[in-house]
Amino acid sequence: MKDFLALCVTRFEALEQELDQLDGATGDGDHGATMLKGLRAAAGVETGFDKAFRKAAGGASGSLFAQIIAALGKTAEGGDLAANLTEAAARITMLGQAQAGDKTMLDALLPAASAATARQAAQAAQQGRDATRDMAAKRGRAKHVEGAGRGHIDAGATSVAELLTLFADWTGP
Repeated sequence: MKDFLALCVTRFEALEQELDQLDGATGDGDHGATMLKGLRAAAGVETGFDKAFRKAAGGASGSLFAQIIAALGKTAEGGDLAANLTEAAARITMLGQAQAGDKTMLDALLPAASAATARQAAQAAQQGRDATRDMAAKRGRAKHVEGAGRGHIDAGATSVAELLTLFADWTGP
């Protein structure tokens, strides 16, 4: 899992500005920096990757993305990806009070949780991310911007798609 998290740090270093820009269109503009902070912390510990992520990232996104880090950690230890992503999505739904179609990270995560393989999960997450462009936000800061964020891809959904794509690459075919 440490190797996977190191890959994530490298990828999110390259994505930081793009994610901040996506978030700036509908939120406070710090999503990339927040993800990178959390991923660096998670990559720097031997165990408790999700806890390290949550503590370093802070705020709502720290708690929500820690669920995905935990799910991927369980999967890396031999667990079932679909079951672990489904469990993470249920916890995120409870914590964030969001659902499919609200223009959140769940719009990438929920389709991924139904996939049979890591590669299919990544593809489903990418499609879910892309679908957020035409959605009106019903949660978070984005619901308060002009047009409720329509025309902009959700930064959280983008991060979910990136994490799952990296995980599929890391685990192989």
